[in-house]
Amino acid sequence: MPYSNAWIVIAVLAVIGAYCLNLLLRGSRPARARWPRKLRYIFVTLVFVFFLLPAPVPNYPGVYAPAFVVFIFESLFQSSGQPNESQGILVLGLGVVSIIGLLASVVFRSKNTQSAAPSETERKTNTDPA
Repeated sequence: MPYSNAWIVIAVLAVIGAYCLNLLLRGSRPARARWPRKLRYIFVTLVFVFFLLPAPVPNYPGVYAPAFVVFIFESLFQSSGQPNESQGILVLGLGVVSIIGLLASVVFRSKNTQSAAPSETERKTNTDPA
């Protein structure tokens, strides 16, 4: 399989996996116990990025593979493996994505989180003399 086709397959499978994970997290529990939508999106994005982050394969210049695969292979199956670079890429990439996701959830927070009770000004304007 050509190198570019392998990355296309990885990307398509990551999209399918993220979509299925989103469906699983959305519908697996009753409505009151579900994940909040924004946290669910952040978690699904983290998993998606986890599968797509590229890392250079040691001793093969110009060849990249998913960082988690390189990390697992180098740390478990190589006697003198070098997992530090792929580990750093994973930590940095997932950290950046989680910070961006949390900042986005704060910045784009819903403005209509009012309580059910009317406010003081609404009570004054809606008084009916009848």
